[in-house]
Amino acid sequence: MSININVESDRTKVRAPMTIWRRGGVFSVTCVLSLWTAMAHGACTDPSAAAATRAMADAQCPCATATSHREYVKCVAGVAKLAVASGSLPKQCRQAVDRCAAQSTCGRPGFVSCCRTSAKGVTKCSIKAHATECKAPKRGAACVQDVPSCCDACSAGSCPVTTTTTIAGGPTTTTMIGPQTHTVMVGRDGLTFTPARLTIHVGDTVRWVWATAGHSVVSGTDGTADNQFCSPDDTGCANPPLSNAGATYHHTFANPGTFPYYCSVHFFLGMKGTITVQ
Repeated sequence: MSININVESDRTKVRAPMTIWRRGGVFSVTCVLSLWTAMAHGACTDPSAAAATRAMADAQCPCATATSHREYVKCVAGVAKLAVASGSLPKQCRQAVDRCAAQSTCGRPGFVSCCRTSAKGVTKCSIKAHATECKAPKRGAACVQDVPSCCDACSAGSCPVTTTTTIAGGPTTTTMIGPQTHTVMVGRDGLTFTPARLTIHVGDTVRWVWATAGHSVVSGTDGTADNQFCSPDDTGCANPPLSNAGATYHHTFANPGTFPYYCSVHFFLGMKGTITVQ
């Protein structure tokens, strides 16, 4: 059943389209579109402005300390409204910002972002009341991500799907279905990468998305580049340019191992991350 949920904020209605499913008395809010997909299908044509507004909302409406989901959504809606009034956010982009707040775990203790990938490789995100409710669809896969909003989780398929084949009188084999893409937000929660620690599989791709400007992604430790990868194009890793809000950078990991990385101008403030490839 598809409905519109209206959140009242300063006499302004925020329409956040969702799909509500009820199973065993427990509701889950299913988010089919990430922020970026929502922009592609909606009216918002300025992802940089939307990302910057979300970063501003993160500072004014901290998800980690939110005690009420409703109040959190109202707070973010208020930030988006002011951004539209100031001209920093196009009016048609406001709904995308509001939707990301509505489809999050903020102010919901114990709730998780659940990624479910079908046997055909289609991934959807839903907010679940507990990690145990994040269950795989038939012949698919499911995993919980340490990311508050469905707009940042499961962007392009985050859970590896496997198939098991048994031959009569022969061995049973398990095969991975296709590489996956994982999203890491840059500067969304201050001087951090979110999630800072990510475990993926060989052949998977990591997609870094800049929520705020003035950061870089450089493989290595404590300001010393190892030249394995760096934004924006894997060149000049010792002194990389800083990217603007809304920028993206991709890297595919072809070998197993542990790959530390950092922001070239904020590593001394703890802006570091690690990709573990299995």
